[in-house]
Amino acid sequence: MQLTTASGLAFVRVTNPSQGESDWASMLSVAINTAISAYLGDVALASPAWAEIDAAAHRAFGYAWKYREAPFGEAQWLDEQGGAVRLARDWIEPIKPILNRWRDATVMIG
Repeated sequence: MQLTTASGLAFVRVTNPSQGESDWASMLSVAINTAISAYLGDVALASPAWAEIDAAAHRAFGYAWKYREAPFGEAQWLDEQGGAVRLARDWIEPIKPILNRWRDATVMIG
């Protein structure tokens, strides 16, 4: 799994980012990759897992990007189907159920 700055910006539909947006997106992609790796632990994953984890990483990027627009308030918007989405304060929290399928059980116990 390797979330890149370019793939994250494409996911949030930012086609012409400013320098500040590019810098922030770069730091965010590193933070997401690091957080997911730390959360999963040192488990060897099969290739189907990586597609799901990659999608979760992009979702976390989208959450964090949207939350950037409202740092002192609640971030909420409508998804593609018109359903209301409210962002948790921690951008990794909403993707934990996806990651838990692939997480090392010994990490979850300890």
